[in-house]
Amino acid sequence: MTDKVDEKKVIKGKIRAFKRGSALDKQIGGLHYKNAKIDPIELIVAHKLDFIDGNIVKYAVRKKDYESNRERYEKIKHYCELALELKCGSH
Repeated sequence: MTDKVDEKKVIKGKIRAFKRGSALDKQIGGLHYKNAKIDPIELIVAHKLDFIDGNIVKYAVRKKDYESNRERYEKIKHYCELALELKCGSH
């Protein structure tokens, strides 16, 4: 028996259609995490990373089609600067 996907649950092509399963099985707005060997959210939670460190991991792992390497590394750099300022008291 095949599970039928309710078309109303697929919002304008932004949510990948999926059958019953984990929230980890869906991604909204692209496939930029689906190529990762380990889902960044699982790594972030397993290591109990805070918001800033989690974002560093997130940006390091993902690569959006429209995002240049420079933009990606600038985002990582920005979160590193935030960490230094907010967590280490330097700026």
